[in-house]
Amino acid sequence: MPNLLIAPNGTAEVVLTAGQSLAAYGLTEGSVFESVGFPNYPTQLQLEGTGTGYQVFGPYASGATLNINAGPSGAQYAVGTAPLVFGTPRQATPGALNATGTLTAALITGGIVTSTTAAAVTATLDTGAVMETAITNMAVNDSFDWGVINTGPNTFTVTAAASGHTVVGGGAVATATSGLFRTRKTAASTFVTYRIG
Repeated sequence: MPNLLIAPNGTAEVVLTAGQSLAAYGLTEGSVFESVGFPNYPTQLQLEGTGTGYQVFGPYASGATLNINAGPSGAQYAVGTAPLVFGTPRQATPGALNATGTLTAALITGGIVTSTTAAAVTATLDTGAVMETAITNMAVNDSFDWGVINTGPNTFTVTAAASGHTVVGGGAVATATSGLFRTRKTAASTFVTYRIG
């Protein structure tokens, strides 16, 4: 599904299951609270954070119930193991992949992946099924861009998953260069990553 919207100065209660996070975006300051309490005691709201722009809360190992209070501009939010609010500026701390392995949904939704190792890296994208589970609010034809910065002395190569996630264009990012990619959902549990730069 697409981004979920909260009206200006509105609120929303969001229930997260184990391992999920909340991504929220607002142009004016809003607040996120967690519902906490004990049996036979009224529910209390514990402040998780306030601010403007793009923020991620979680993951919550045992799940959580969160209350979002939007500011005067309203807010957008998404829930999942690697949630994204599409169409908003975002940049988490870049992730790193310094050995051959899986280029996970969490790494690529972070926006930038770095590699500094001396060995060549083969980076296999997550399967379509794993992507579907990780990014629960992504609709067909939604996409997001991400990049690889390779400062190591060997090639970093993005390759297709075993199923449901293909690559179009060259996946090799040469040493001391960067590569830009766009990942698009084409159907349920089916994704394509394009080399665009």
